[in-house]
Amino acid sequence: MGLEARNEDDPVLETEDPLMDDQCFRSETFQRPYQYLTRFHRGENLDSFNYQRVEGTHAECLQMLFIYCGIIDPSWAELKNFAGFLNLQLLDCETSDFCNFEFVGDTLRGFRNFVVDFMILMAKDFATPSLCIADQSHGRQPMDTGLNERDLAPFLIRKRWESEPHPYIFFNDDHVSMTFIGFHLRVNEQNGVDAINPSTNAVIKRNIMTKNLYNGLRHQRVPFNIDFDKLSRADKIERLCSVLGTKWPTDPDETYELTTDNILKMMAIHMRFRCGIPVIIMGETGCGKTRLIKFLCELRRSGAPTENMKLVKVHGGTTSDMIYNKVQEAEKIAVANKEKYDFDSVLFLDEANTTEAISSIKEILCDNTVQGQQLSSQTGLQIIAACNPYRKHTDEMIKRLEAAGLGYRVRAEETEERLGSIPLRQLVYRVQVLPPSMIPLVWDFGQLSDHTEKMYIQQIVQRVVETNSINRGSIRMITDVLSSSQGFMRERKDECSFVSLRDVERCMQVFVWFYNNHSLFQDELKAFLQKQSQEERSRSDQLLSPASDPVDWSLLMAVGVCYQACLETKGEYQTAICQFLPQVTPKKMKQEISVMQDLLLSGVPMGETIARNKALKENVFMMVICIELRIPLFLVGKPGSSKSLSKTLVADAMQGQAAHSELYKRLKQVHLVSFQCSPHSTPEGIINTFRQCARFQESKNLEEYISVVVLDEIGLAEDSPKMPLKTLHPLLEEGCIDDEPLPHKRVGFIGISNWALDPAKMNRGLFVSRGDPDQNELLESAKGICSSDKMILEKVKHLFKPFSQAYMTICKKGKGFFGLRDYYSLVKMMFAITKASKQSPSTGKIIEAILRNFSGRDDVDAVRIFTKELPGQSIQSDLDGISTIDLVKQNIVSICQDEECRYLLVLTKNYAALQILQQTFFSDHNHPEIIFGSSFPKDQEYTQICRNINRVKICMETGQTVVLLNLQNLYESLYDALNQYYVSLGGQKYVDLGLGTHRVKCRVHKDFRLIVIEEKEVVYKQFPIPLINRLEKHYLDINTVLKKDQTEIVKQLKEWVKDFVSLKSQQSKTDRYKPHDVFIGYHSDTCSSVVLQVTEKMKAESDKSDTQRRVLHEAKLIMLNCATPDSVIRLDGTKLSDDETEYLTQIYFEEQNHHSLADFIASHTQKEEWWHYHFTEVTTFSRLLTAADIHQLQNITERCNVKLLSLQQFDTEHSFLKEIRQFLDSTSADKVLIIQTDYDEDSQSMNILASAK
Repeated sequence: MGLEARNEDDPVLETEDPLMDDQCFRSETFQRPYQYLTRFHRGENLDSFNYQRVEGTHAECLQMLFIYCGIIDPSWAELKNFAGFLNLQLLDCETSDFCNFEFVGDTLRGFRNFVVDFMILMAKDFATPSLCIADQSHGRQPMDTGLNERDLAPFLIRKRWESEPHPYIFFNDDHVSMTFIGFHLRVNEQNGVDAINPSTNAVIKRNIMTKNLYNGLRHQRVPFNIDFDKLSRADKIERLCSVLGTKWPTDPDETYELTTDNILKMMAIHMRFRCGIPVIIMGETGCGKTRLIKFLCELRRSGAPTENMKLVKVHGGTTSDMIYNKVQEAEKIAVANKEKYDFDSVLFLDEANTTEAISSIKEILCDNTVQGQQLSSQTGLQIIAACNPYRKHTDEMIKRLEAAGLGYRVRAEETEERLGSIPLRQLVYRVQVLPPSMIPLVWDFGQLSDHTEKMYIQQIVQRVVETNSINRGSIRMITDVLSSSQGFMRERKDECSFVSLRDVERCMQVFVWFYNNHSLFQDELKAFLQKQSQEERSRSDQLLSPASDPVDWSLLMAVGVCYQACLETKGEYQTAICQFLPQVTPKKMKQEISVMQDLLLSGVPMGETIARNKALKENVFMMVICIELRIPLFLVGKPGSSKSLSKTLVADAMQGQAAHSELYKRLKQVHLVSFQCSPHSTPEGIINTFRQCARFQESKNLEEYISVVVLDEIGLAEDSPKMPLKTLHPLLEEGCIDDEPLPHKRVGFIGISNWALDPAKMNRGLFVSRGDPDQNELLESAKGICSSDKMILEKVKHLFKPFSQAYMTICKKGKGFFGLRDYYSLVKMMFAITKASKQSPSTGKIIEAILRNFSGRDDVDAVRIFTKELPGQSIQSDLDGISTIDLVKQNIVSICQDEECRYLLVLTKNYAALQILQQTFFSDHNHPEIIFGSSFPKDQEYTQICRNINRVKICMETGQTVVLLNLQNLYESLYDALNQYYVSLGGQKYVDLGLGTHRVKCRVHKDFRLIVIEEKEVVYKQFPIPLINRLEKHYLDINTVLKKDQTEIVKQLKEWVKDFVSLKSQQSKTDRYKPHDVFIGYHSDTCSSVVLQVTEKMKAESDKSDTQRRVLHEAKLIMLNCATPDSVIRLDGTKLSDDETEYLTQIYFEEQNHHSLADFIASHTQKEEWWHYHFTEVTTFSRLLTAADIHQLQNITERCNVKLLSLQQFDTEHSFLKEIRQFLDSTSADKVLIIQTDYDEDSQSMNILASAK
């Protein structure tokens, strides 16, 4: 404004800044408001004033707008919106009969002044933003937030819809009538008239008009002070239509609640359309945005046979092109509607801020262009965007989410998905940053009040009761139960607190299903209870008449599925609900649900050693109901909480007419399509799984058949770099993305996860969180596992209590390393041992079983913890007789013993375990398939993983043992196989293998064993806990296989190393040399492996005298070969004797070749007795070799063919091997192959080196 003023004084002033455009200034949009405001500011009477010609200067015009727009330092867009709104309203005012001075004369003196004053008030409501704006200039309340919340500050709503008054005056389309809404007029003590907020009686504006004008308006019968909520529905619609300009008012949806609040919102949207202000609304999910806009569009359509609203469900996977295509489609529809019926059409972009293509939405809304091409203003296309709020979870909530199941797989500090510095999963909705030009346009849509929500619930209940001819007397009871359930959930401090009307709709859907099947279930339940043995009935106070009242029972089942299931403790909820159910006590509610769960589980065929515990009962119950009704279900819990098991059982039970039990023959036939999520998953993979499922349903009867997408380990994909789960929202609602939602595309969905999930996904379906079982449940499970043989159960029953107590203690220590599967396996092992020996297990056997299931962790002494709980057992003598090798042997050799033998995870150091297993167990005729994972960069991709899976599959089918090393990216594909829960077909066992949708059923040979070998530290730090829990774990390093005399030699060799390294006069601790400074590649197992190597070599020698001394001597020379030259020169100053120093120095510099690589190679090739191959690792501090050096080498070693390769030049193991094979097959001459690499300490280069070796 200052520039404009200076520019008027000095028109030749050069300035870089943009000034007000002259064409803009002369336009009606700015001139009319400016002229009215100027006269209003001077206090003139406006009754006879009409806008005719341009007047004033740029600076004066801006000054007037600044004074009245109500925003300090507004942006140009805000000024334009303010002026545009005022201009339109004043134009309406000029054409209205009420403002025609000739008609109304003195009766309405000062009416135009009142209108201008009021319009300024109204324009502020429309033009001031709801969000806090980022550049907090004066007048914008600065946010008092912590560092982290600063990222959210620009997007926090500071002007809530509910807390602000919305006083509106509309000049109706007929130019004769007006609508006053959102305020009442009240005469005050000074004889003026105030505008007040009718709901709070707070004054909106004092002395808005004179008493004379007030009386004049009353004489003219202007309808003010009307309570819209008290009007009949037809009146409300008529008044709304007169503002919208709809000629034929019809009621498009009688189930829609027309509150004053909703009418105000519709008028506000209509007004923004007229003024050309972009409509961007922000509101919680399920607060009725879509429904309101649908109703508004239907009203404007007034029954014409066409579509005038296009809804686009934006999601994380929506691209700019998709958005542009939708706009072009909507434009075509809008043009047709404008020509034919003369009304506007609406394109509604729902959840607009969930996509990274939000900038394209900004271009369409704010700039009115599509890819730079101007949108025509004549098409009658209006665009609305709805956004999800920017809200961070409370700190307790974040803690809780991170504790669900195993917490998040990728830690919050490491996740890539962020808004500023806040990880997206700590936000209530996963949203992207809004572009700055959209921020001022956002307005808060507000929340449903409890009262309104209850009205809606009543509507929904009424509709259901009438369509299903249920007794109308139950409407109130059902409404109260649902309303208090919603309230109860909202008060929770966890992920259960996100409830909306979606949950009510869902609950009624379940209610209707139970109600319609009531007689079937009632008969089944009675028969089931009679079948339960007499002894059980006397033990518990059984339900005598299950499911007696159809409405009460169906409601209990429905809230049991939709609300109670996600609560970990259920008692409080049962008490809250039963207040509204006169016939039901909390105890009865619990029994009804429990008996129903038992009934559904009784129809499932399952193995003898499976315990029918609480977790399994609830999981199966929820899965059957959700599959039957196509409701998405999320199951989150720690490994071993029967998630995958229940999935397999339900698939087995729900076979339609081929089902095992009569009950399941009445339910749908199910087809499960599993998708194994992993960090490699892509959005396309998940979309294709849904498409594949929809194809299975295409030509089927959807009443009898359902295909279900199962996303296994969904938490592993949560933080995948390709963000595959962002496409889930529309898939869960419609079953498809961006194509026509047809009935067969809505498939069932089950998401199974050991890890916490983002709550924004979970409120699209039902959510069951499995907590840790208590001791009681552990005892029940153990009894269940052994219940198939009562005699044996008696013999082992006394062990269950101490076992469960010890397990609870171990869990606190092991940080997830030990899980429920280890406990179940221990119980099964005790059962099998007792079955075989027909007597109570001995202490030795118990300790053996404990060690088989609770080993592998060096900081947990499982035997001590368990035996502390077992009274009066002396254990030391039994412990001495058990070595780790024996335990590993029991596992490997358990072939054909009993299926209770889990696969093996061997923790080790420096991959020593492989060597040990090869020497101890695997003879030449029984050699396992060893798969060493490649660390070459390109081998981390999907195709290589598939190749490795294929190798495992072949072994599985042929019964060969397979050993896996360094294959972290493969293990997730084997989860199903590692569960060892097989599907039996024709006497053969089958299991699922694979990644993503690439799943194959694979036959499992009875002799197949799987062994995973991995470095101890890698297992502790990087292994996914679900994998650790599935395997039997043991720690093996080289020291476990040394014999007594070898251990003695190792001890002496270590002493010698110490003397070799330490100087007599070492000054400070920091200057000391460590073994690994002196001996290249030295680690804790070096001495042991050298001794073993020498012993093996000497076996063949005939001279057996004084072996120990000779082994030590040879071992020292091998160690010397790895020493650095400077350490040998320093030997004079060490603790070694002078003779030995002299001897070692001579050997090092004269006999061993340390001078140059050429000497070393030459000495090897010139030896008479050199073997047919020699494998050496050379470490050097010199530079790496070049082609010129190879030329020299070639000259020195005349007979040899020398080839130089660099490890960095290969990106796959395949190309590396190909190059080596080619060279080895090239000529028959002697060959020298040199493979060189730069060596860094990081794990990547160490891994590549390991896989190359």
